[in-house]
Amino acid sequence: MVKKRMRSEVTKAPQKRVTLQTLAKHLGLSTTTVSVVISDAPAAKGIPRETRERILEAAAKLQYRPNYLARSLRGSRSMSVGILVPESSEGYFTLVMSGVEEALMAANYLYFSASHNGRQDLINQYSRLLSERSVDGLLLVSTPNPAEIDLPVVAISGHSPKKGVTNIALDHRKAAMLALQYLKSLGHRRIAFVRGQNFNIDTDDRWRSIVAVADDLKIKI
Repeated sequence: MVKKRMRSEVTKAPQKRVTLQTLAKHLGLSTTTVSVVISDAPAAKGIPRETRERILEAAAKLQYRPNYLARSLRGSRSMSVGILVPESSEGYFTLVMSGVEEALMAANYLYFSASHNGRQDLINQYSRLLSERSVDGLLLVSTPNPAEIDLPVVAISGHSPKKGVTNIALDHRKAAMLALQYLKSLGHRRIAFVRGQNFNIDTDDRWRSIVAVADDLKIKI
């Protein structure tokens, strides 16, 4: 009876994780060589092709999975970014996130996203929480800058001159010109204008551009 219970416990025991050191020992190679190939570092090109193939085959056979936490501690990178958006269900943000996800997947990055509904307190809180999770940077989509942040920041539709922030600005005047010229070419003169939400940081710039272009085209608002 005891033996039967012992066999059951052995069967249920979790499979031991294969470490980089275990894989290197199995191959009879240095951990550095194996690590360079597994991580597809530039230096891997200097390792013979046969050796690279042998390492990758062994990694697949032994079901080796890289420890990203350990890698991030060594390289000071977590391979993740934080994304802040006003809301995640609106069509514009869905389209933007589709492109963001595609780019991050190609770069082997994960991401954490949070919706703040235009509340500055949530922007500050979420950026702080993301920083505590060691993200490598923040992506702000139509989102004002957090009060305090010491991470690299890329702002889509951003208008901040703050140091360390890369702003991807939209040409609202050109967009307004294209839209209103098209409507005017169709013969429309009585056009209704609907202004954006107050919490959207692009709203004021977009509206000023629309007003200016409408004036140029002699369209009454």
